[in-house]
Amino acid sequence: MMTSSKIEAFSEKLIEFVARAAAGIRLDRTKLAVITGPSLLPIANDVINVLSKELAIRSPNGLIYCGLCKKGPFTKRGMYLHLIRIHRYEIKMLISDELEKRLSGRT
Repeated sequence: MMTSSKIEAFSEKLIEFVARAAAGIRLDRTKLAVITGPSLLPIANDVINVLSKELAIRSPNGLIYCGLCKKGPFTKRGMYLHLIRIHRYEIKMLISDELEKRLSGRT
């Protein structure tokens, strides 16, 4: 069982991965596996997949908009930078909430 302080630290490490996935930038799965370890890797992948879909809205013509503030359109890199610079704290809280749900058995 992870304590809330461990979830906070783990959430901080996942921010970059969630923002990259939301922007449509390729993830370094090897780096993710090193950070999470084998037991938490499936949970981390699920959290990244769920949150990346919430954080980015893709229009039918391929433009990317922020799912949190509805700003855009962004390029992939622009979306990543926007999420990291503007919504870092919100992403961390979303990751923490999602991790707590999954680690307590509620999906």
